[in-house]
Amino acid sequence: MNDLKKEEYTSPKFDMFLIEMEQGIAAGSAKVLPPNSGGQVQEEWTQGDDDNRTIEW
Repeated sequence: MNDLKKEEYTSPKFDMFLIEMEQGIAAGSAKVLPPNSGGQVQEEWTQGDDDNRTIEW
């Protein structure tokens, strides 16, 4: 005869973690400005040349 050995059934397991943030992302009151190599803090973005061209779709 056929001697088939069945494995014991293990039911699937599902875990869930609820994480609640104290504040939203980037909603804090702190402002961090790292200095450059000269020790000066740059507070404004450098703006490059405008890209004025017609793009055909």
